[in-house]
Amino acid sequence: MSKVSRRYGGQSADDRVAERRARLLAAGLELMGTRGIAGTTVRGVTEASGVAPRYFYESFSDIEALHLAVYDAIIEESAHRSVTALADAPDDDLARTRAVLSELVDLILADPRKGRILVLEATASPVLGRRSLVESSRFAGMLASTASSGGDPGLQPEGLPTDLRLVAQFLVGGVISTIGAVLLGDVEVDRKHLVDVLVNLFEAVRAPAAVKKA
Repeated sequence: MSKVSRRYGGQSADDRVAERRARLLAAGLELMGTRGIAGTTVRGVTEASGVAPRYFYESFSDIEALHLAVYDAIIEESAHRSVTALADAPDDDLARTRAVLSELVDLILADPRKGRILVLEATASPVLGRRSLVESSRFAGMLASTASSGGDPGLQPEGLPTDLRLVAQFLVGGVISTIGAVLLGDVEVDRKHLVDVLVNLFEAVRAPAAVKKA
């Protein structure tokens, strides 16, 4: 006979675990995005979320696991937004590039907490630093694929010209740095002009590389 989990307030045990995890993640996003990695501790997250400290460890092995989960949630949102934008974009190299870059700009600038985590905090811990390198390479591959002549968004980076892959990798670092400067207020520019500049820079460097063979 299977064991039936008891329900409290209409929630099953699994529901309560999921709800506590969601509250911890929301608190993690808030603290990481305002106080930074150093200011995001188990104690701080449990106090901000209203979740008892003993329940923290039912979802996360340690505070770095929470840091990584918050970062991954932002990356997942970014990927979903990029894929959706690509599906709606005209079948044109420039339009596809603009679609991907626009979504990245909007994600970082619309919610400064997420922007700070992606731009600043991703380099502040060994765990996020390693994951950030992986995600930068993945994003560069997506950007190179979508911007390639006759580009297929599903094309693997290995099938693209080597020079184009190198250019995309180089530009992703510059894109993140540039958006970060706007986020921090070092450069004042409206959203449309920022996107225009990023697209023009990518196209100026991308065009010669795209015609070269690996």
